[in-house]
Amino acid sequence: MQSVPPPSEAFEPPEDDDGLGALVGHEIRSELVPGASYRVLSIVGSGASSVALRALRVSPEGECLVVVKVMRPWFVRQAGSVAALTVKKEAVALGRLNERVPATPFVVRLIDTGTLPVTADGYAVDVPWVVLEYVHGGLLGTTLTERVTNAVRATGYAFDPARAALAIECLAAGLGAVHEVGVIHRDIKPSNVLCCGSDDDEIFKIADFGVAKPTGLAGTFGGVVVGTLGYAAPELELADPRAIGPSSDVFSLAAVIYFLLTGDRYFRVKSPGELIVAVATGQKRSLEGRRWLSPHLRDRKRTVSAIDYALGCATGAEVSKRPQTADALASMIVPWLRDAVRVRGGSRHAARVKGAEEATPASRFTWTVLQRPSNRVIRCVAWDGDGRAMAATNTGLSFWNGTQWLDASLAGFPNPTGIRFVRRVAAGRWLIGGDDATVATYTAEGIGDVRRTPGLEHRFDLLSGALDDLAVLVEVPTGAPPVLATLSSRRWLRPLPLPTFANVAALARVEDARWLVVGRGVDGRAHACLYSPLEWLATSLPSPDVRAFLDCAGRHERGVGLCAGAGGAVLWWQQGQATHEIVPGGDDLSSTAIDSIERGWVGGRGRIWLRRPPPRMVLGAPAQPARWERVWDDPSWAAPIVSLWTDQRGVVAMTADGGVIEGRAELR
Repeated sequence: MQSVPPPSEAFEPPEDDDGLGALVGHEIRSELVPGASYRVLSIVGSGASSVALRALRVSPEGECLVVVKVMRPWFVRQAGSVAALTVKKEAVALGRLNERVPATPFVVRLIDTGTLPVTADGYAVDVPWVVLEYVHGGLLGTTLTERVTNAVRATGYAFDPARAALAIECLAAGLGAVHEVGVIHRDIKPSNVLCCGSDDDEIFKIADFGVAKPTGLAGTFGGVVVGTLGYAAPELELADPRAIGPSSDVFSLAAVIYFLLTGDRYFRVKSPGELIVAVATGQKRSLEGRRWLSPHLRDRKRTVSAIDYALGCATGAEVSKRPQTADALASMIVPWLRDAVRVRGGSRHAARVKGAEEATPASRFTWTVLQRPSNRVIRCVAWDGDGRAMAATNTGLSFWNGTQWLDASLAGFPNPTGIRFVRRVAAGRWLIGGDDATVATYTAEGIGDVRRTPGLEHRFDLLSGALDDLAVLVEVPTGAPPVLATLSSRRWLRPLPLPTFANVAALARVEDARWLVVGRGVDGRAHACLYSPLEWLATSLPSPDVRAFLDCAGRHERGVGLCAGAGGAVLWWQQGQATHEIVPGGDDLSSTAIDSIERGWVGGRGRIWLRRPPPRMVLGAPAQPARWERVWDDPSWAAPIVSLWTDQRGVVAMTADGGVIEGRAELR
């Protein structure tokens, strides 16, 4: 593998381009992180002033995919200091957001920055570059433009109310974080919103800070028109620096909201002058009558009128009369969407995605070591929809940001080493708890809403469900059997002791009001039950003759559950019935997951298996069972896998000592 020469030498590109295409197959060495480099794999995007390259970040700790955004040499020569300023602005804007642990998930993460010596057309140029997180949207699309377009194709309409509300909350939170650190984005538009995950795990991220305006940074393109016609506020089109502020981004956000609800532009204008006239005269389009508006909104005239009013306020000509924050605009719209019919437009869309995935099965997986084992002891892991994770460890709380482990502050939590569980409750928001019957929320702002249950001296070991709806916790009293405690709309129901359990290893919601509870029984063998908290009933399930069940997973919206344990024993719950299976080899299975197309995953020590569903039945042919296929096998990994996370691309696994590996599907 050839490497880009050191700074004393210049990379000689072919004469037929500006040199950046020739970087494919080469490495760019980090100037900030010792031992880190970026192996360029392909070009993924090309703009007038820069090229986006897909690259593999290689460091002593591990490897991961990233995006390297490199300025074009001709632009650097012509623009001079402005070119360097463009990259510096993006690095400063995103760098300020990286100072928190965890950083907001609603803005793409900056990983590295530097310069690369390039010779093009006989000129030696130091080309600036930045490295950003790699966001892969899978079959649903990576940009908001793609996701809305795919939604229209799959369902006949744009985002349904629930999905739109989630997107607006993500974008408002992202813009709020950007504005809080003194940055104005100035180019909010659908193609600058990157997306990943699906259903409730879907995350929307603000990207491309090339024309952002960080406060305190000299030279911010004053007097130069920035933004995109139809989304940029009039003051951006007029290049009026005195009027540009957070409300300029709020204006653009309103136009994006109209697009994700209708699949159409809010302002159909052909020039800045037409935009200024449309804004000044109030000539704005309504949601009513739009062809691709969700049917869940089409007949709700009060809702449509209220959203139209909010969008009109946010795009007013007088800057001072607009909502001054993204959260303020979101608060005017999201409640109306939540109040609308709560049917995910995902039903038809998800079916289409599932069918497409089943029609293109993976022939094999490519595995990458993201993080080599560390000295952390992982107790519990909660994944976000973009592959980041919060983990309870023996020393407190740690955050996996996709490239490295970071220690999370526990200021305000009474017992930092007593955290037993961590649970994702929303993008960028976790619930943690443990000793002394204490629970708290954790976000980029740190610990909040600390609660200790009065009169309880024991600990909470596990939690599953939603605190505002229905949640089940496992209490561990001293010298007594475990207890299931249930919160219904934040009110405690009568606790249920589990006298047949010696310990509970895991629980998972498998139906709207049913949980799988698994572990080891007082008889020293695997034990499982189905818990119905609203009926105060735990029904034992037949279990195999092995030492214990160690983990379980569920998708309650689809009525599917999976638990696994010693000796390769698996219990599969579907359509209200439990079936037993044995994973070939008889390994102890310490982790489980169910992906978006209802395939099961299990992991053990140095191995991962995938459950292939039975093939579709042919009339007259005998039914065939599902089969477990070993997709990863590396005996050098000594610690067991304690957590699996899946998305449309494959699986990420975490070991008990903090190692992280990723398997990505290669389609046939």
